Amino acid sequence: MKSIALTLTATLLMSISPDNTDKQMSGEQLDALMTGNTIYLTNPGGSGEIVLWYGAGGAARARLNSASRLTGTWQVKGNLSCIKWSYDPNTDSCSKLVRRSNSLVLLENGTDRLLGTVRSIVPGNVEKL
Repeated sequence: MKSIALTLTATLLMSISPDNTDKQMSGEQLDALMTGNTIYLTNPGGSGEIVLWYGAGGAARARLNSASRLTGTWQVKGNLSCIKWSYDPNTDSCSKLVRRSNSLVLLENGTDRLLGTVRSIVPGNVEKL
């Protein structure tokens, strides 16, 4: 399983343009990368790890570096990944996945605040979130 994740992440990073410009992933790319997969993010500043699982049926789960857990539902809207977390079900928390230099980063839509840098993408809900 780890080799699949490493291969997937390496393939994504090798396809990144060397011109150092940000390139936002399309809705189709988001759907392919996220649906049914677990995404490991390094917190900005390297202060820990965030784990996100995007279920094929729309379930979303997260474990934050503080060990808190979140549940919600997710969907792709245009070129954004949007999650309605259970603590605020009336608000979409939308983000964009962007190819930046030699990495993939998750940015908050509207502010472009860095939410995390993708460390790896692993098929399934390997963390049992």
